[in-house]
Amino acid sequence: MLAELTVENLAVIPFARLEFSPGLNVISGETGAGKTILAQAISLLLGARGQGSLVRPGAEAATVEALFEVAPEVVAELGDSLEVAEGECLAARRRLGRDGRSRAYLGGRAASLHLLGEVTGRMMAFAAQHEQQRLMMASHQLDILDSFCGREHLDLRLEYRLAFERRQRLREELDELERSAGAAAREAELLRFQLEEIEAASLVPGEEKELEEERRRLRAAAELSRAAAAAAASLGAEGDGEHSVTAMLSAVTAQLREVAAADPEIEAALARLDACYYELEDLGSILRGYAEGVSLDRERLGEVEERLDLIASLSRKYGDGGGSEAVLAWSEEAARRLDSMTADEGRRQRLEAELAQLEAEMLETARALRRARRQAAPELAAAVEGHLEDLGMGDSGFEVRISPREGKERLTAGLLDRNGAEGVEFFVRTNPGMPAAPLRETASGGELSRVMLAVKCAVAAGTETATLVFDEIDAGIGGETGSAVGAKLKQLARRAQVICITHLPQIACYADAHFAVIKHTDRAAEATETEVVRLEGEAVVDELCRMMGSGAADAEARAHADSLLRKAAGE
Repeated sequence: MLAELTVENLAVIPFARLEFSPGLNVISGETGAGKTILAQAISLLLGARGQGSLVRPGAEAATVEALFEVAPEVVAELGDSLEVAEGECLAARRRLGRDGRSRAYLGGRAASLHLLGEVTGRMMAFAAQHEQQRLMMASHQLDILDSFCGREHLDLRLEYRLAFERRQRLREELDELERSAGAAAREAELLRFQLEEIEAASLVPGEEKELEEERRRLRAAAELSRAAAAAAASLGAEGDGEHSVTAMLSAVTAQLREVAAADPEIEAALARLDACYYELEDLGSILRGYAEGVSLDRERLGEVEERLDLIASLSRKYGDGGGSEAVLAWSEEAARRLDSMTADEGRRQRLEAELAQLEAEMLETARALRRARRQAAPELAAAVEGHLEDLGMGDSGFEVRISPREGKERLTAGLLDRNGAEGVEFFVRTNPGMPAAPLRETASGGELSRVMLAVKCAVAAGTETATLVFDEIDAGIGGETGSAVGAKLKQLARRAQVICITHLPQIACYADAHFAVIKHTDRAAEATETEVVRLEGEAVVDELCRMMGSGAADAEARAHADSLLRKAAGE
C-alpha cells in the first residue's frame, strides 16, 4: 500500500505531502490546479522519463518520494536485495534536476531508474489518461489476459521471453557465420594450398645463407683449384721446384747452420727458420690437397641455385622478402587462422544444436501459455461482463478472442514471437442484437472508460498489486454512470488500495479519504503555488458542491452533496 507521497518543487507544487488511507482515496481540484502534476509525480516513481522543465522555477531540482507498506509476499521476493523487513516501509525516491538529470533511490540507496520502476511497479499499477488508448492495442490486451492468468503464468511468460531473446541472439550469430561462411571457405581452401606449398619446401630457418656460400664455391671451383695448385707449387709442396719458397728457405738454413755454433743468436734464428720451413711445407701440402679436392660438380650447382630460387619465390609470396624465417612465421600464423576457421565451423554446429534445443523448450512453454490463456479467456470475459453490469452496461457483451498466428493451430518454431504463438483481441457488444466487434472500433469515450475500469477490476481480483491509481477514469461519463463508477471503485478498494484523480462528485462521494488540490495565484508577484489538503467533515461537502458547479453556501447543492454521501455510505 502507498502510505505517503511527498512532492517538492515539481511544477506549481512547492511542497505537498499526502498520507493515504486504505480503501478509496480521491484527489479532486479545479482544472489547471495541479492534479496532473500529482499524476506525473506518480509516473516518475514508476520510472517514467522526466524533463528539467518540470522543476519549479527558482529550484535546482524536484523531488518525489513515496513510502510503501510492503506486503509479505513482496518482502519475500525483494527483501534481500532491498534490505526490507516485514512490517517496515520502503522509501522510493526520485530526484529530477533542472538539467534533466535524474537520480533514483530505494530504501535510501542509489538505484537505477529501471530498478525503481520494477520495484514500484510490483506494488502499484497506474492507469493514466492514455491507458484507454493502450486498451485498444492488441499487445496490451494480451498483457491484460496474461495478468489475469496470475503470477505463475507471468513468471512462465518471462521465462519464455528470456528464451525468445536468447533465440534472437543465436540466430544473429548463426546469420553472421552464414554470411561469412562462403568467403571463409574460399579463404580456407587457399590457406590449405599455401600451407601445403610451404610444407612441401621443407624449409630450414636460415638455410639460404649456407646455400649462398656453397653456390659461391661451386661457381668459382676452377679458379679456386688453379689458385690453390699454383700456391702449393710456389711453396714447394712435396719438393716441387728448386726455386720454390721451401727450396730457397732450405738453402738459407744450410748456410746458417755452418756458422750457428759460433753465436747463440744465429742458433735461435736457425730454429725459427726451421719452424717456418715445416709450416710452409705443411701449408703447401694443404693447398695441394684443396686444389685436388675442389668439386667441379655442375649438377650440384644447379640444385643449389634451384633451391635458392624456390626460397626466394616463397619469400616474395609469403615472407615479404624476409627469407625462410619470414615464410615459416607466416605459415604459423596461417595455420592458426585455418584452425580458427575450423573452430568457427564447430561453433556453428554447437549454435545450431543449442538453437534446436532452445526452440524445443520454447514450444513446450508456448503450449503451456496457450493452454492457460484459452482457459482464462472465458473467465476474464465473464468477470468483465459482471463488472460492466455494475457500471450500467448490463446489456453489453465482452469476449476475449484468441487467434493462433497465421491461423495455424499446430505450433512450430517459425510461428513463435515474443509473446508466444497467438494474438488476443477484445470484442464488445454495446447494444442488444448487434454483433460483437473489436473494442478499438466500437466503444465510445464513456464506454471505453467503463470497459477499462471493468477490466482493471477483473484483473485486480487475481493479482497481488497493492495500490491501483486511476487518473481521469471518469472521462466521458457522468450522472448515474458516474455513480456506478464510484461504487465500482469503492468495491475494488475492498481488495486493494485505490487512488483516483477525478472531477466527478458522483465518484468523490465514495472516498475513504478525500484530497483537494488548491491553486493560489499572486498576480502582483506573478507567482502560482498549489497545495494539497486532506478534507474532513464539512470541507468534503464544500468540495462536492464546487465539483457540482455550485458555491459552498448553496443550500440545494449542499443537500445534493449530503445525499450523495449518504448514498455512498449505504444509508
